[in-house]
Amino acid sequence: MNYGILSDNHSDNCSIHVEKDAISSAIISGNGHKVVIYQYQLERQVQEDKASSATEISSNPYKGLLAFQSEDADQYFGREKQIEKLWNLFQTLHEDTTQAEASLRLLPILGPSGSGKSSLARAGLIPEIARCPLSVKSQPRVVVLVPGTHPLEALATVLARVATNDQIPVAKTREFTEELQKASKTTIDTTKNTIIYDGLRRIANALPSIATSSLIVLVDQFEEVYSLCHDSRERQIFIENLINAAGDSSGYVSVIITVRSDFLGEIQRHSALNQVIAKQGVIVPAMTELELRRAITKPAENAGYSLDEAIVNLLLKDTEGREGALPLLQFALTRIWSGLKIGVQPAQTLNQMGGVGGALADEAQRIFENLNSDEKKIAQRVFLGLVQLGEGTRDTRRRCKISSLVSYRDEPEQVKKVINKFANPGVRLITLSSLDGTETAEVTHEALFANWGQLKKWLDSSRNDIRFGRRLDEGARVWHENGRSQGSLWRPPDLDLLAKYYERAKDNMTPLQVEFFHAAVNAEELKKQATIEAEKERKLQRQLLTGALSAGLLLTTTALGFALYQWQSAEQQRMEQNATTAKLLLSTDPAQAMVAAINTVELSNSPLLSFPKRLEPASVKSILFSAVQSNREINLLKGHQGIVRSVAISTDGNIIISGGDDGTVRLWNREGKQISKPFKGHKGIVRSVAISTDSNVVISGGDDGTVRLWTREGKPIGKPFQSHGGSVYSIAISTDNQTIISGGNDGTLHQWTREGHLIGKPLKGHQGIVRSVAISNDGKTIISAGKDGTVRLWTIEGKPIFEPFKGHKDMVRSVTISTDGKTIISGGDDGTVRLWTREGKQIGEFKGHQGRIIRSVAISSDGKTIISGGEDGTLHIWNREGKLIDTPFKGHQGWVTSVAISSDGKTIISGGEDGTVRLWDIKNKTIGKSFKAYSDV
Repeated sequence: MNYGILSDNHSDNCSIHVEKDAISSAIISGNGHKVVIYQYQLERQVQEDKASSATEISSNPYKGLLAFQSEDADQYFGREKQIEKLWNLFQTLHEDTTQAEASLRLLPILGPSGSGKSSLARAGLIPEIARCPLSVKSQPRVVVLVPGTHPLEALATVLARVATNDQIPVAKTREFTEELQKASKTTIDTTKNTIIYDGLRRIANALPSIATSSLIVLVDQFEEVYSLCHDSRERQIFIENLINAAGDSSGYVSVIITVRSDFLGEIQRHSALNQVIAKQGVIVPAMTELELRRAITKPAENAGYSLDEAIVNLLLKDTEGREGALPLLQFALTRIWSGLKIGVQPAQTLNQMGGVGGALADEAQRIFENLNSDEKKIAQRVFLGLVQLGEGTRDTRRRCKISSLVSYRDEPEQVKKVINKFANPGVRLITLSSLDGTETAEVTHEALFANWGQLKKWLDSSRNDIRFGRRLDEGARVWHENGRSQGSLWRPPDLDLLAKYYERAKDNMTPLQVEFFHAAVNAEELKKQATIEAEKERKLQRQLLTGALSAGLLLTTTALGFALYQWQSAEQQRMEQNATTAKLLLSTDPAQAMVAAINTVELSNSPLLSFPKRLEPASVKSILFSAVQSNREINLLKGHQGIVRSVAISTDGNIIISGGDDGTVRLWNREGKQISKPFKGHKGIVRSVAISTDSNVVISGGDDGTVRLWTREGKPIGKPFQSHGGSVYSIAISTDNQTIISGGNDGTLHQWTREGHLIGKPLKGHQGIVRSVAISNDGKTIISAGKDGTVRLWTIEGKPIFEPFKGHKDMVRSVTISTDGKTIISGGDDGTVRLWTREGKQIGEFKGHQGRIIRSVAISSDGKTIISGGEDGTLHIWNREGKLIDTPFKGHQGWVTSVAISSDGKTIISGGEDGTVRLWDIKNKTIGKSFKAYSDV
């Protein structure tokens, strides 16, 4: 029975139009029938580079590698017969739902990769349901999702959008996720000992107007429940929910799935789903020549241009017999249309790109070759990160957070810039999406895996490392989620493998992976030392036992003397070992080094060791002094989850401020207690923090492109300031608290009033990211430093002062100015700290960090002391002549990312890659307050 079919000449009641808002889109037919569609992933667009047009041709009607969406139905041609077949079958599944033997309302659409399954479901079947409603239900709601790594959460999220009409329904998503995991108390199948999960049915039944506006669940790329979801229990619950809801006699829920046919073997693990697919599955056939011709010509005709017969025939010939031909054909057509817009004839374009098969690979390689050497390394890491290696099947797409593609040496903005080149609308090799405010990326189509030679080479040479990296990802995640406990760290032989991986692939490791590695190495070293100590103790006990047994054969006095001598010798060895352990710990854990040193000294004071004369090794005499000299740490502040990017201290020295990768701003007192709950508002990394001189206003800037003001209690002051074209990397506030300066990845500096009004025009001059800004005490001079390796001075009116200061051989990451305004200090990727006069004359260059990059510099109020923090994990204290005042301060595990110094010059604050904020006593007077750590309020 034919209920409806697409045709060239739609009648009024068969035409459709689309209405969209932030939450959903509605497909509305001419006779008023409507389908409302809710998406799980919200696609993010990259702005297209504009090119001049030589001819009047409308926008590109072809989709390239992207699947057609419901709103593209008017450009979707060639599949009319398949749409009719699917509609009729789906309608049949909705008839007589109350019958005992009624079929499940579950329609599987099967086919190999590149066969057009997603487009057929989204742009074919769903709009047809709007034109010709199923039974009497004229306004169904369609929820569209791809399963990803957590299919239950994906389903819960899109259901929550329907229930709340909220784009980011976090609380309701959590509630629905829990509901989906609840087993029914009344529908346990005792004959098969199977627990029924019916959360989807219960949620759907509670939706408003469900009796007239039923729910259609479209699960696209269903194979991801096997390729990406590794939790077998979650997979089972997800499938059970779909089947239970699709079989309920109310008829309120029906399900459509698209699945790659090479995953049918995996589906056999679930008997009920396997039976449905065997009975009701529709295999998408290859398009006939007539259908392909229609798919090629009709979009162009609708857009006002007719492709000539010769080029159509060339395209058909090039497509014949080619696996995964449809996305390749669509991609070639997008390039042909782009050529037409600038006056290039289709045949010429097709010849230049090497035909249908060469178009995709040629475009990917063209973009890759235009990258610089650093960008090429990022591109390789990105594409390998977006591949899910096949285990007995083909490689598939892998959707992941963009943040997980950023190595510990990368700047996030640089990685995003590379990704955007491949995600540009004119190319679309990568698709960007947003999940609850988190940016994700995936390869648009798997055709790229088979056709781009460069990617095939990367995959062939990296498969083992990719597998190990994914395993490391999971290990580091578990460690982090378990509070970074030592029990979650790797031990040999896994740690040995990780050490080798670190040596060859550390530039591709994420910050969390690097932290995990260092923590595991340190834990293993401490374990080895403890083992040595335990063996020493066992040896001592054996010696004492031997001495006691021998005493019965010797004179009592002689025996006791010999036993005492043996014991003293063993204790002396024990003291030597303790001293060695303390020295080893000085570079990684000064606080524990102090404990070991004190224990060593206490051991040396034993009365038995002092008889008949004191036995004290030379190392004991010096160990406590060495520990005291090295251990300047007077407090350790823990709470941030991830890297601490920025620290500051109030003028009175009583408040410490920190911001980091967890998106929070935190306030601490000098005792290490958080003054209030973490300030939450930024969507992404907090890059910079500052505090007003009256200590009443906290300022922060971050990757979400905003500058935010807060009270000391964490309440937002006014609305966020936003004007930079991306991340805010640095902020500063004038001493009169009236002017705020920000520097960003768009290469500009902005001046703001306290109310968030821009003062004047942006300050432009830097070529690339502005990494650091400062303002002089008199408020008349602004200082900036950036990726271009220069330091620049500006008047408060925004005019450059003198020429840019040039001397650094790489990016300048940090800059500050002395209280008297006469000296500027800078530090950067060339491993140097440099001092400059206001006129730009270099008056000092300090070297000493064991590593290339210096991440932060500060100067004391009296101008006599300079502090630098670097990637070697140390803080260096310098005088103005460039001489180290004392030994470097050690304690952070990983980089020192930010340093500050109190107004009285007595306390240094540092933030690090290890997620801690540390306080140091520059005069080494406060030792008793060591060894404190505090968690979240």
